[in-house]
Amino acid sequence: MRLLAPAILMCSVLLLSSCASADTPTIAVPSRTATATPAPTTLTEPQLLDKQTKTMVNLYSQVVCTNLADHPDLDLNYAVDKVLATYATEGLSEESRVELAHRVLEQSAAKSCPDQSGRVAADLTE
Repeated sequence: MRLLAPAILMCSVLLLSSCASADTPTIAVPSRTATATPAPTTLTEPQLLDKQTKTMVNLYSQVVCTNLADHPDLDLNYAVDKVLATYATEGLSEESRVELAHRVLEQSAAKSCPDQSGRVAADLTE
């Protein structure tokens, strides 16, 4: 049984090599060269806050607006707590996490449902 595997491998190699003829084009495969990967840069907390805000607004602004429209009496402080409990906010202090939630609600409303912007701004300042 041990001799069977090398024999099958040898037969496969012979069969494949006999299939290639002189007029079969060869495909050039570019060689890989080592490129230096840039070291990850550490973002400051304000930069991280901006990045996470932009990402969350791009991903969830329509969901935020749908929820605002479906729940006109929604307490936005509850919504802030829900955002903080649901979405990842790694690397941010508690103060920045609250700021992130406020920004997401405000910028989502401005982007996807401007008619709700006034409500969001008023409710978040209370």
